Amino acid sequence: MISAYELVRVPLRCLFSAVGRVHAAGIGNIPRDGGVVLVSNHLSMLDPLLLGALMPRQLHFMAKEELFRFAPLGWYLTQAGTFPIRRGEMDRNALRHAEDLLRAGEIVMVFPEGHRSQATGAQEARSGAVMLATRADCPIVPAALTGTEHLRLHRPFGDVARGFLSRPHISVTIGEPVRFTHGGGSAARKAHADLLMRQITALLPPAYHGIYAEGGE
Repeated sequence: MISAYELVRVPLRCLFSAVGRVHAAGIGNIPRDGGVVLVSNHLSMLDPLLLGALMPRQLHFMAKEELFRFAPLGWYLTQAGTFPIRRGEMDRNALRHAEDLLRAGEIVMVFPEGHRSQATGAQEARSGAVMLATRADCPIVPAALTGTEHLRLHRPFGDVARGFLSRPHISVTIGEPVRFTHGGGSAARKAHADLLMRQITALLPPAYHGIYAEGGE
């Protein structure tokens, strides 16, 4: 039986090909098996759908718990491997579930910035992805997105329509897996998170580097 996740992958690929000129590079850097934390910059609400459609393995996403309150959507998200997280606090249940998925050999997708960039520049990274990867002893794979900022659904309708009709260039670039050693406390995790974000921005054009631009913080 086809899973809820697989059921929408082909339609999503067709949709993104219709609304944008999509280019993907480095997909082979995704390990074929084993637990992986996939991390990316975050430009649009559609970023998870794009990544899920293009990656060769199923991704598991954390999504704000409010989305699960609408029963039909909550059911689909659960069937598709998405799980809720309470924003603005340390949700230990969500983190524990993510660790269990990683130890079971799954891919967990994390946006280190925590929320979408209001412009295109990278924001300060949080240390959650590094903590998950070190606790589950698995690699982190950096991904870099460009172009999806033109597909932001929260803008005025005219801007959204122009974004879709212009068929913007959208790129997804996957970097090589990295590992961080466990230990060193919160300061070490934060330093590793910043290093990880710099590895993401190294895959991006300078306009997307934000605070991680050369000479920045």
